[in-house]
Amino acid sequence: MNLRHPALPVVNVLASALLAAVAMFPAAPAAAGELHPTQSNNDLSNPHRGFLLWGSTVAADGGLPDNHYGASIYQIYVPWREIESADEQFDWDKFETNHLKPILDEDPNATFVLRPVADYPDSVANNIGYFYRNEAEPLRAYPKFLELAPVGIQFHNYSQTQCDDVGPGRAPIYNTPAMRQQLVQFVQAFGRRYDGDPRITAVHVGLLGFWGEWHTAGCDSWEPDATTRSVVRDAYAAAFQQTPVHSRYARQSDVGGTNFGFSEDYFPSFTAMCNKFATKLPECDDSGWHNLEWGFRNDATVARGNWKFNPIGGESPNNGQKATWTGRTNDILTLLREYHFTWLGPAGQHEVNPSGKPTTFKTNMLKVKRALGYEFTVRQVNWPDAMQAGAAIPVKLSVENTGSAPLYQVYQTELHWVDAGGTTRAKAAFDYPLNALLPNSVPALVDATAQVPAMLAPGSYSLRLAIADSWPGRPAIKPQNTGRDGAGRLNLGTVTVAAAAADL
Repeated sequence: MNLRHPALPVVNVLASALLAAVAMFPAAPAAAGELHPTQSNNDLSNPHRGFLLWGSTVAADGGLPDNHYGASIYQIYVPWREIESADEQFDWDKFETNHLKPILDEDPNATFVLRPVADYPDSVANNIGYFYRNEAEPLRAYPKFLELAPVGIQFHNYSQTQCDDVGPGRAPIYNTPAMRQQLVQFVQAFGRRYDGDPRITAVHVGLLGFWGEWHTAGCDSWEPDATTRSVVRDAYAAAFQQTPVHSRYARQSDVGGTNFGFSEDYFPSFTAMCNKFATKLPECDDSGWHNLEWGFRNDATVARGNWKFNPIGGESPNNGQKATWTGRTNDILTLLREYHFTWLGPAGQHEVNPSGKPTTFKTNMLKVKRALGYEFTVRQVNWPDAMQAGAAIPVKLSVENTGSAPLYQVYQTELHWVDAGGTTRAKAAFDYPLNALLPNSVPALVDATAQVPAMLAPGSYSLRLAIADSWPGRPAIKPQNTGRDGAGRLNLGTVTVAAAAADL
């Protein structure tokens, strides 16, 4: 994924800000506002971070899953057969009608993590195949045309007692030139449809192996080989230049030459080495590439820094893993911060209703929620008290990322002019490197320029700072500060706007 603002060393940001200040604003305005807002500790629900909800079977379930913590990201498994009915004949509108629309109808601010699958074990019982449950071979998640001439893909049917008892299902044979070509074609079409879509928090590479996890545990001879994995990897790298992408394992064949993020689907058991804590985490295993830290140390060593460009997520499918969120919260917070997680779910302790639980249960869950992803705390803002419509004004802004990971989507800083009745009369975006804000970095005070809209009527206004989605109508980011208004904007102060200069 290409960031709007590439991550820069803090020293470079400071140098750039100093040069800009000297060149553009040699003298401070006579009257200027300055704000050092206090950091807040209240619970905030911001887009593209936090807890991930199960969204794959909303239609079959008759509604959205329980949502106890204001989550707005939904995991959607994408059965290949629902989309491609014949070779390179894709019906994305049907997929969206089936899966995205029911969620957006109830939660218009929803965003999605999409994971295409060719094989989802026990898909009938899990309702993954709900929309083709009455068609032939409902256990098959990939299109039928792949098995027919001229493609001719072979497959394995497996029972409930095979492949570590995950079945039944049907697994295609991945390691043929014909199948690789079909996989690449699908990824290319996937990218054409969704790269840059503001509704998509991330795309999981999926497609290969059980649940799109790039393994066939218990039936290891069926696994996609390194050639197949690298072909699909490279197709995703080419197809998705804007939307974040993440993969399952830190293996060179899976992520080499890319900056993909990772999905730790057995959190926290396969996250760190088992001697990380004095008491071993439940089901911990650090004996191979299934463990994220093992992969960073022994296989895809350069991928340790991929979190700076694409997100890390995880889920806890087993009860013992879920219990660590509230029973070993400090250890969980350590992992979330050190490995820079942006979300947890859809399986996890957040599925449990906190009502009736001890107060420490929800307190600990809110600590876990806050530790996920970015958190923007405004440290300083400077602006002129008097300005003229149509003219440029200097702005100074310092924002610290007090979270665990960067922001991976494109948002922009904006000034809003609000009248005495509370109506926003004008907006102006100005450039600030939000995507370059890494956690644990000293914030820079950056000089910028904003253009006062020429049509803004003269008068007195409340000036407010917003962190807005670059796509209109999408939810804004609320800064972790006191002094926000009802829309999540930071109140700066009162300014006076003079009429625009007359045309010469």
